[in-house]
Amino acid sequence: MDNFNIRCNHKVNQKFECEKLTKPDILKMRSSFYKDPNKTVQDNFLATLMNVKNPQRKRSRKDNGKNHEFSVFINKQKLQICQKLIKAIYSITQRSLNIISKKVMQGKRISEDRGGDTRSSKYLDKVNAVQSFIKNLKGKESHYGRQKSKRIYLSSEYNITTLWKLYNKSIDKDLQVNYKYFSNIFSNHFNIGFGNPATDVCSYCVRTETQISIAETNEGASRLKTELKVHKFRAKQFYKLLKELPPNTITFCCDLQQVQVLPNVPIQEAFYAQQLSCYFFCITTEDGITKPIFYSWMEHQAGRGAVEISSALLDHLKKIPFSPDIQHIRLFTDGCGGQNKNSHVVHMLMVWLLNFAPPTIETSQLTFPVRGHSYIPPDRVFGRVEKLLRSYSVIKTPETYWSLYTKTGEVRKLEIDWHLRDIKNACACLQKLKGISGCKRIILKKTKSPNRVLVKTEVLYRNDDETKRFETLLKPRKRLDQVQIPELPIGHKIKTKKLESLKKLLISLSGEDWNQDPELKLMEPLFTEEKIDEEDEASDADVDCECADTEHSHFL
Repeated sequence: MDNFNIRCNHKVNQKFECEKLTKPDILKMRSSFYKDPNKTVQDNFLATLMNVKNPQRKRSRKDNGKNHEFSVFINKQKLQICQKLIKAIYSITQRSLNIISKKVMQGKRISEDRGGDTRSSKYLDKVNAVQSFIKNLKGKESHYGRQKSKRIYLSSEYNITTLWKLYNKSIDKDLQVNYKYFSNIFSNHFNIGFGNPATDVCSYCVRTETQISIAETNEGASRLKTELKVHKFRAKQFYKLLKELPPNTITFCCDLQQVQVLPNVPIQEAFYAQQLSCYFFCITTEDGITKPIFYSWMEHQAGRGAVEISSALLDHLKKIPFSPDIQHIRLFTDGCGGQNKNSHVVHMLMVWLLNFAPPTIETSQLTFPVRGHSYIPPDRVFGRVEKLLRSYSVIKTPETYWSLYTKTGEVRKLEIDWHLRDIKNACACLQKLKGISGCKRIILKKTKSPNRVLVKTEVLYRNDDETKRFETLLKPRKRLDQVQIPELPIGHKIKTKKLESLKKLLISLSGEDWNQDPELKLMEPLFTEEKIDEEDEASDADVDCECADTEHSHFL
């Protein structure tokens, strides 16, 4: 810096004030400039010193014409200095200054254009062609999630290899790509899966959206939009409650999977035939550790009503080793009236809470989702199971199902690991719970006085109705602690028409001597037992789900 001595060639006038800069000022400016070695940062700094304008006069000269002025701030004073001094202070060339001034005049962003990726631009046409092909694919969006899904699903008939082959067949030879190149773009630039998304969409949402589209007035459309928004917001409250982790509380979720059939075969006759049903009731513990539990039974053993569900729940609760600090039980399930949302399940929980639960447990709460928005953790488990089942085209025995379900969780078989309980007759001393169809929560609690469990229903997720009080469901002169729940013998009669259809399928599968097939031996006793000729069988399983639950209430 001691040798820094620049002589400016311009005349001494009032325009340039180079002589006011001292060596300490120049040293400070230079050290500040090179403090950040990033060239883009340095160029942007030089652009702030530059005042770009078109030259008023042009003439032939060795150097390029100066179309910019430079000013610096020293001690809060703006000083205009010449270009020669700027180049000397910052060790910058004339070409660099010209490039910066040109970008400033054109309004372009100052960036580093040297080096970088020089290969991608060569294959830009191929990238655009592949992306255009994928964007034109018609997919479906899945509603099966707690939040709005951005993932699109294509038909399960396709996969990445199939799409790659279709692309190469539909494009010119110079734009064709190899599989790895296509797969990289498909996986990194798109959120696409294969398989059919869930189709049981909320009917209220679909109906309201249709009414909004055909509304004749803006006021009517606005009102419907508000109602739909409140409906969806209310549905989210269920999932927010499920995510919460209250202290001294354990949370369970349960659901009955869609029916699995025996025999499960890919022949055309199976599509029209009625088959033997195999049921799986899943219970998950929301602790991230415990494996799912599957309660399994066959159609000829039992139905799929409230007695079966409450028996499985009772067995599960009795086998749980509760921690001493657990005081509250939360149970999340769907609102199917014939299975989960009925008085039999409530009666079973009352008996368990008083007679079988650890003394530290004080309350139990059942929570039901908004109809049509009932995706709960067991549904995720069912998804993993379905993925395993797709790899088996033929399933003839329940043992095959059990072995597959064991890969996902623990399987408990009826009459081996658990038993049916006569909940209905055992709890005859209890009254039916009123207002159960419209409620979203059912709360049970033990009282200080012995032998009493009180129940209350709530229609809201967050707020309690102060006008409602806990009540006992005991009938006069009855005691809950004296209730005994005996075992029920297994056996469920199957309708004649179903057995006839099943027999035709078995003959199509294995011939007239189908009973000689060792895997079909299970079916033979079904045709010797007593049959049901009535079209409809009166049972708790026939109680409709919460499908008639209208959404006139828009509270939370």
